[in-house]
Amino acid sequence: MKFLIFSLSCGGGHDAAANATAEALRNEGHEAAVYDCYAVIRPSLSKAVCGGYVWLVKHLPWLFGLFYNASYRIPRLNGKTFVYDINKFEAKRLARFIHKENPDAILTTHIFSAQQLTHLKRNGEISQWIGGVITDYDVQPFWNDTEIDMIFTPTESLSQRYEKFGVNGAALVASGIPVDPAIQSERDIQKAKREAGLDGNKRHVLVAGGSMGAGKMPSTVEALLKRLSDDVQIIVVCGSNLKLKRKFARMNLPESRLKAEGFIKPLYKLMRACDVVISKPGGLSTTEAFELERPLVIVHPIQGVESHNAQFLMENGIALCPKDDEEVAKSVNEILKNPEISKKMMEARDRIIPSGAAKTIAKRTVEEAEKKIR
Repeated sequence: MKFLIFSLSCGGGHDAAANATAEALRNEGHEAAVYDCYAVIRPSLSKAVCGGYVWLVKHLPWLFGLFYNASYRIPRLNGKTFVYDINKFEAKRLARFIHKENPDAILTTHIFSAQQLTHLKRNGEISQWIGGVITDYDVQPFWNDTEIDMIFTPTESLSQRYEKFGVNGAALVASGIPVDPAIQSERDIQKAKREAGLDGNKRHVLVAGGSMGAGKMPSTVEALLKRLSDDVQIIVVCGSNLKLKRKFARMNLPESRLKAEGFIKPLYKLMRACDVVISKPGGLSTTEAFELERPLVIVHPIQGVESHNAQFLMENGIALCPKDDEEVAKSVNEILKNPEISKKMMEARDRIIPSGAAKTIAKRTVEEAEKKIR
């Protein structure tokens, strides 16, 4: 069978979830391709929207948070928001692309393409089964605009919240957030350290700022250097932020103490080799840490989706979210000294977050597509 998966290349999370699901479908012998929903319509549109998003998150995160939180209160006209109305204007171009590709079913990991697909489905312009994939531990704005066949959510409690938000409860399936299926193939930390070229006699702390290298990473690293013993190596992943990587290089510390990396793909291979993960609370990076059974410490969430993710994970005991860098360093030190802390976090994760989401979503999508074709 053939499947199309639409995403939007703003940050790395939506694309990563789409690619993980596509890989799970391919592993089952199906054809699956991932496309940026705006790029197939008008490449300049994708570049403008995603470029604007990245700039806003990097330079004015407070403003992004303001917009994000305000989006829950946007007035609705005829049951839909103006964001839905904007996206439906370009939907006919997306329909032409879908007709050309002729998939058996469609998935989307971004709300904008979910809105476009809803419009096309309502107007009878496409007939395929459509599934949406939520990529954050939060009720994201605008999903109550959608009328698609199924929406895969991170947890059962979030499915209940989405239903209260106005999403059809019958369409909600708690699957978890999809990450690369290969992530579960190896969990031996000593083997992972060897494969990553790390010293097996040291402990390693990963500091990840997402695909854009966002956040106040230098202050976090400085606090860690002061608090952690010399047998702990700190590995900082700066993503596409080369300026940040050069800043760490100018600290002139031995690599055995501090190692700065640029963009690493897939990040989970390095994450697998580390004893503690410090990260911005993106849905995909946090889920990778959970799948690898690594303790997670959340840092510097910006207002909006990140702060909502952090609140959900912290309230459920799945991750720690210290109030400042000194507390981050203290928390990491305590985790390294006391394995019981990690154990309790993993137990909470097992109770709340489903594992193996990519395979779950792939299997259910195939089943629903087969029903539709019959």
